[in-house]
Amino acid sequence: MIYLMAIFVTLSVGLFLVRYHELVLPNSIERYDNRARQASHVGEPVRYGGIAVFIGLCAGCFLLKGRAEEPFALLLLISAAPVILIGFFEDLGYQMSPRRRLFAAMVSAAVAIALIGVWVPRADLPGFDWLMSVYLVALALTVLFSAGFCHAVNLIDGMNGLATTNAVLSALGLAVIAANMAETDIMLFALVLVACLVGFLALNWPSAQMFLGDAGAYGIGHLLTWVAILLVARGDDVAVPALLLVLFWPIADVFHTIYRRLLDGKAAFQPDRMHLHHKVRRAIDLMYFGYNEKGKSNPLTTLVLAPFIAIPVATGAILWNQPVAAWIALAVFMVAFAAAHKLTTHCALRYRKSAM
Repeated sequence: MIYLMAIFVTLSVGLFLVRYHELVLPNSIERYDNRARQASHVGEPVRYGGIAVFIGLCAGCFLLKGRAEEPFALLLLISAAPVILIGFFEDLGYQMSPRRRLFAAMVSAAVAIALIGVWVPRADLPGFDWLMSVYLVALALTVLFSAGFCHAVNLIDGMNGLATTNAVLSALGLAVIAANMAETDIMLFALVLVACLVGFLALNWPSAQMFLGDAGAYGIGHLLTWVAILLVARGDDVAVPALLLVLFWPIADVFHTIYRRLLDGKAAFQPDRMHLHHKVRRAIDLMYFGYNEKGKSNPLTTLVLAPFIAIPVATGAILWNQPVAAWIALAVFMVAFAAAHKLTTHCALRYRKSAM
């Protein structure tokens, strides 16, 4: 019933915002997102999906209150407030730069450390673990990783349902690891997050009436990060690289994006349409539909990528207490991710429709 209620609340709030957002939020500025360089969607869906997800999450956590041993869920939601707020201003059209959003994500990470009292204590790497034994270094790396992952989730929010599907799979992977560790309260929180995201997905895929927006992408990235950090802080057996596998896709995308842009002499924060999901969408267009059939290729891109997102998550859940094997798997998947860029381009050019 808790999960059904979370789905219902998220979906209901989402439908209300789709229908009445101009009355509820009259001060928003027209964004024309479909004209952006990186745009791959059709129309102008509202960008307030994050609000629906977090209202649903608050409702679900309220119902969980009697089952959780610690009030960490409430503290996590409070800590997410800075990055959700600045993301919401961006969604309203008030041009919050990537640097401002990253700074807000760092503030949210610092608030989480202050409220919950945990941080990343180790990396399961010889030498690096010694470095992280230095208190200030561990705090700084925790803040940087948390903020970076928030931004990474926002980067993959480029296709109908893609970021949401990734978040659902990651939250499920974290729930499985929490269950293996007998951390029931963390498992329940992760499953409530899954329920809220499933409720939102009905409005985001296959056609998009609503987007997560920056508030949703950054806020969900923050919550996923801190569920993973809580698991590391609470369990000596859990492997850090296994958690990175569960969170793999946004991490791989942001590292590849930064490397590619620096190699091309471009600014790291400059938007483009060279992410893997953009290449897959264009490949689907060229190979099956012709040119620029975004209404068809956009939702299909999420279907094509979903199994490849799920495989690292499942691997991390299986190798949850095996750090060496998990580090090896992480390296293999990073190489495979880079190779997928070249393979996608090759297939698009070789098997494009003859009319093109």
